[in-house]
Amino acid sequence: MVYTLTLKDNNQKTYNLFIWFLYFLHTVAAALVALKTTDPAVKTGMYILLGFYILSSIVYFFLRKYKRALETFSLIMALLYANFWFTNVGAVALIIFIMVYLFVTVVKGKKTTALFSEKGVQLTGIFKTIVYPWIKMDNVVLKDNLLTIDFKSNKIIQSEIAEGSETVAEKNFNLFCIEQMQNSA
Repeated sequence: MVYTLTLKDNNQKTYNLFIWFLYFLHTVAAALVALKTTDPAVKTGMYILLGFYILSSIVYFFLRKYKRALETFSLIMALLYANFWFTNVGAVALIIFIMVYLFVTVVKGKKTTALFSEKGVQLTGIFKTIVYPWIKMDNVVLKDNLLTIDFKSNKIIQSEIAEGSETVAEKNFNLFCIEQMQNSA
């Protein structure tokens, strides 16, 4: 028997804050370029870009309750930022920006999973996979969509199960875990 659970990701708030930090950083950079330049064409371009930043923020403010609002807003802002970096700094800055944006987008999309099998518990996170054998565990319990893994070393991992994860019968899962811990002792 094998159980696979997707754990609730508590890092989404951090990723969202990072996206807002990038937004703020680019807005300040565009404002500084607009203030420091003497070329009227560049100044006008920066004011138009700042206007797009403000307009995008207002639209996002009213539509933020929709499911994909932040992803859409991030994509629009990334396109505006890419244009800003390419026209004002060059291709190297554009490449660096694209790499950072893609890295954050890929990391944000990854899910943490827990695979329970006869071999042990395999936790697959964003950057690494850790396998814990049953012999190292004192107790594993799934109760009311909350997974608790208690190790003999007094380490505890506790996480909610994400919505949309495969439905697991708690009683069967808990019996499977007890049986595996007893067999490994």
